[in-house]
Amino acid sequence: MSLAHVKIDISNDKMQAYLQLDLPPEGTAWPTFDQIMEKLHAEGVVFGIREEVIHRLLEEKSNRLTLIAEGVYPVDGEDASLQYFFETDRVRLLPKELEDGRVDHRELSLVQSVQKGQVLVEKKPATPGVAGKNVLGEEVPAVAGKDVNLLAGKNVVWDNNRLIATCDGEPTKTGNKVSVQLVHEIRGNVGYKTGNIDFIGSVHIRGDVESGFIVKAGGDVVITGNVEGGNIQAEGNITINGGIIGQDKSVIKCNGDLYARYIDHAQVDAEGTIKVRDAIMHSVVNSGQKVILGTKKGMIMGGVVRAADLIDVQFLGSKMGTQTEVEVGINPGFRRELNEIEKRLPALEKELDMVEKALTLLNRQQELPPKREEQKAKLIRTSFVLKAEKRKLESRRDEILLLINERQLERGSIRVRQTIYPGVRVIIGKAVRVFKDNLNYAVLTYHEGEVSIQPYR
Repeated sequence: MSLAHVKIDISNDKMQAYLQLDLPPEGTAWPTFDQIMEKLHAEGVVFGIREEVIHRLLEEKSNRLTLIAEGVYPVDGEDASLQYFFETDRVRLLPKELEDGRVDHRELSLVQSVQKGQVLVEKKPATPGVAGKNVLGEEVPAVAGKDVNLLAGKNVVWDNNRLIATCDGEPTKTGNKVSVQLVHEIRGNVGYKTGNIDFIGSVHIRGDVESGFIVKAGGDVVITGNVEGGNIQAEGNITINGGIIGQDKSVIKCNGDLYARYIDHAQVDAEGTIKVRDAIMHSVVNSGQKVILGTKKGMIMGGVVRAADLIDVQFLGSKMGTQTEVEVGINPGFRRELNEIEKRLPALEKELDMVEKALTLLNRQQELPPKREEQKAKLIRTSFVLKAEKRKLESRRDEILLLINERQLERGSIRVRQTIYPGVRVIIGKAVRVFKDNLNYAVLTYHEGEVSIQPYR
């Protein structure tokens, strides 16, 4: 049999080779094992050859297409993973409610503490994987596992894939950064007895924050009671076991997540997720991620609530037709920054115009006395500073507008588990819809310039 009657077929990925033997013409012999091996090598097949299969085909004088060589597939690497040895979700630390609705404060566990040298996180690194080999003997590279980026914040350090506390304090996770905060504890209310609080680490308040008082923290703020017209600012998370009784005076801001039992007549801004147990009423609430109302009561009534990704609620608006506005699809922080830029630019242009006019008048004069020369130099410096600020603001404005326009292509949604009442205004990206009738069990999204309604599942 001529070797022309020995057909070798190699798969596109070069991981398999198949053999087919045509029936030889009468009077000619079947090829030998060595001849087939010679043919395989001539085609470049040198790895993963199943010699026993070739022998069997020759014995059986079979002409069926048969797999006679197979490469070794690469084993992809495993992704890195993190094991936390402290509770990263502040809401899980809240005291449990008794059956009658009261809270057992003896079970209060809002404060976590760690000691110097304690392991906070253990990282299992990504693995590179194991390379394979195709039937031509070529290496087939593996896909390496993805790394997990976790940053060491204040008072923590990496040591052989373990994140360790370098001091006693409270562990906290904000975004992808873990820190240990020094803790300042106030056993009663923040009020006239304590004055305003401004602390570099975390602040734990066992009572209320009274009207008109300010709490600032470089870490987290934890409040066992209520905020009654106070002002709270935190670099980390804010947890308010009671409610925010705003009195149209409270301003609450944090760079992490926020939890409260309810929010009433207040201004609340969080870069992370806002979780509210019962209700948001007549307030302005902005989240850089999600606004979630957890219980069966969970309602948003009156005011304006904005979130970049999701608003999840039981009831939206009220039976009385309370004017309520909700918006998703754009980070509220961008919207606020854009508003500030658009307020500042006209004032800046007015200042610049006055400076340019004054310079024009001075430039018309041939010789200026020393005082006027000094005034001219000062005006030139001012013009330079104002123009630089204008360029910077215009550049940032264009950057935000681009982010906003790109964002509208993403999925922002509003999930209503019970009812949307009349008087609710919904904004998703550029689309606006005002509800005039009750609507039950709905998911609202952006679709082709309109607010689209789908059934809640």
